[in-house]
Amino acid sequence: MAQSLSAAASSEIERVTRLCQRLEFFVSEPPLQVKPLSHGESNQSYYVKTARGEYVLRCYPAESMVCRQQELRCQHAAAAQNLAPPPLCLNNHYQIMLSEYIPLGVAFDYNLHGATVLLTALAKFHQLSVQTPLLECSVYLQQLVMALPESDKPDAELVALLCNAAEQMHILQSDTVLCHLDLHADNILFAGQQLWLLDFEYSQLADSSLDLAAISLHFNLTPAQEMAMLQEYVGLRQQSELNTVIEKKLIAAKRLYCGFCWLWYLAIPGYQQQAKRWQQRLLQLSV
Repeated sequence: MAQSLSAAASSEIERVTRLCQRLEFFVSEPPLQVKPLSHGESNQSYYVKTARGEYVLRCYPAESMVCRQQELRCQHAAAAQNLAPPPLCLNNHYQIMLSEYIPLGVAFDYNLHGATVLLTALAKFHQLSVQTPLLECSVYLQQLVMALPESDKPDAELVALLCNAAEQMHILQSDTVLCHLDLHADNILFAGQQLWLLDFEYSQLADSSLDLAAISLHFNLTPAQEMAMLQEYVGLRQQSELNTVIEKKLIAAKRLYCGFCWLWYLAIPGYQQQAKRWQQRLLQLSV
């Protein structure tokens, strides 16, 4: 018989509490309160309170191929510039990362909180120096396709469209920066008139247009808002020539971002609706 929701939740909290008690970080001050914060597609986050402070414990799956040391380096660099909560502990044995908790935070709202605070943080993040691999769009695209079972092989015409977009990105002048590559509202926290970036597991060197594409897509920007975003971002980077460079690549970057999300969700059981939604967005960009 399946557990009730309350029993399942209680069991989950007990498991996370026991996990905390095994961490050296909590030896002197054990958890007083543990509660779920979010349940993402690949990670779960929990609020942990002790007599000393408040923390976020993020649990990630053991089979994940993400380099957590790279994620830690990116978050450390962002935290040093007051763009992210400081990471405190990475434990690969227990598959957890512990960070400071930002109180009274809400998910970022582009229209309510304004583009300037987000683009200012993004321009600063893009200028951080962190050693990571370079994202090669064509290679990553093929990896996503190859990861799918034969029964879920994607539409060949759409894959060809994505390959063409990757080729366009390769041909056009690049603006390689440290990109976040997962800029949706749940990964952008607004608290105390300040913006905080969260979840750096996909952060690596890539073309800046991919982060700008993500913002446009996740926050459903109108063409006018998109143009204003580009102009403000280029101004913050203090490189006026970037406006033409990024504008030429943005449609290809948006197609690729949609394609990456589509193929990523397609590989996860139970996320077919999300995959279909990103596929539809890709089709709309193909007209």
